[in-house]
Amino acid sequence: MIIDPRHLIQLHLIVELGSFHAAAESLNLTQPGLSRTIRLLESRLGVQLLVRGKHGSFATHEGKTLASYGRKLYEMSLQAATGTALQKGDVGELRIGAAFYLANELLAEPVSRFLATRDKASIRITPGATPHLLEALDNGQFDLVIGGTQMLAPDHGLSFEPLLSNTLDIVARVDHPLARLESVTLAQLRSYRWVACLEQDPLRRDVDAGMASLGLMRDAIALETASMELVSQVLEHTDFLSMLPSPLASSRVTRGHLSRIKLDNAYALRPIGVAYRADTALSPLINAFLKELRRWAQAQHCEND
Repeated sequence: MIIDPRHLIQLHLIVELGSFHAAAESLNLTQPGLSRTIRLLESRLGVQLLVRGKHGSFATHEGKTLASYGRKLYEMSLQAATGTALQKGDVGELRIGAAFYLANELLAEPVSRFLATRDKASIRITPGATPHLLEALDNGQFDLVIGGTQMLAPDHGLSFEPLLSNTLDIVARVDHPLARLESVTLAQLRSYRWVACLEQDPLRRDVDAGMASLGLMRDAIALETASMELVSQVLEHTDFLSMLPSPLASSRVTRGHLSRIKLDNAYALRPIGVAYRADTALSPLINAFLKELRRWAQAQHCEND
C-alpha cells in the first residue's frame, strides 16, 4: 500500500499543533477536508491514528509513528527550499518545553546566543511541569524538554541527558545578617521567615522536603508566589529567606541581587537536563541547539567551581 506523503505531513501537523483547526489553518485547508483525509488514512490502514477530545487531538502509538515520518517529510520539504542552511541547523522552528523556573530565567543566555547567528531559525518555548511536558514530547508536540530528571517507563522511548547538578540553596538579601557568616546553624535559620513557590509548582514538593529537613514548619512561610521576580524583590527588602535551585540561585547571586547562605549540607535535587526522543533521528536544528546547551552548561560548571 502506498501512502500519500502529503497525508503524513498533515498528520504530523495535527499532532504538533494539537488540533485539526490549527493544522488546517497552517496548511491552508478546510477542517472538514483535513478530517476526511485522516479518516480515509485510518480506514486504509485499519488502525486509529488520533484520539479526538474536547481539548484537542492526541496521537495513538501508531499515530506517533506515522507522524514522525511526516515530520521527516516536512523537514525534507523545507530542506529542498532552503538548501544547505537546514543541514547546518540554521533554519526551522524548534519546539521546547521547559520547567517553569528555567523558562522564566535561565534559558535566556543559550537561547539568545543560538538565535543571534540564525536569522531564519525560531524557538517556541512552553513552560510547564516537567512530567506533563514529557508526555507532550512523547506525543510529538515538542522537540526537546528541559527540566529535572524524571523516572520514565522504558516504553516511553525518551532519552535524558544531564546538564547541571542541582541542589536547593538558601538565599537572602546581599547584606543579610546570616550572609556574613562562614556557616550557619539550624537554630539560626529557624528564627527567620521564608518565601516559597506556590503549592501548584512541582518545585514546591522539593522545597517542602528541604525545609522539613531543617526542622522548619509550614507556618515559617510568610509568602507564597509564582513570580521569581517577586521573590527576589521581597528578599531584598526583608530579612526573609528562600530556597532556590542552585543554577537559579547562582544566577541571582552572580548579578548581585542576592547572597547565598552557607550551610554544610545542601538538599540534593534531580539534575537538570534535556530530554528527547530516542527512537527519532534528531534534526540538524535540534543538534545545533543541543551543542549550545552543552556549552552553556559547561560554562555554568566553570563559574561555580
